[in-house]
Amino acid sequence: MTNATYDASSITAEKSKQEEIKDSCISKLIDLSEKQNELIFATRERLFKLERTQNRDARILCAMSIALGVVCLLMCLQFGGFTW
Repeated sequence: MTNATYDASSITAEKSKQEEIKDSCISKLIDLSEKQNELIFATRERLFKLERTQNRDARILCAMSIALGVVCLLMCLQFGGFTW
């Protein structure tokens, strides 16, 4: 009987160790997942800000190109001797 009791207690202790290891692994995975989510959201926020900046810069560049074209056209008309 003592061997059976010893075997049962060692099996129970081994199972509890396995459960502790399993719980530890699960909690580490959850922590890692939370960190990855934080990084993903931070990256998305930065990309959104960069996209807004890029859109603004593209609009400014288009407006300046159009203005330069109009100025060149007006100069050609003014100094080119164009008459109606």
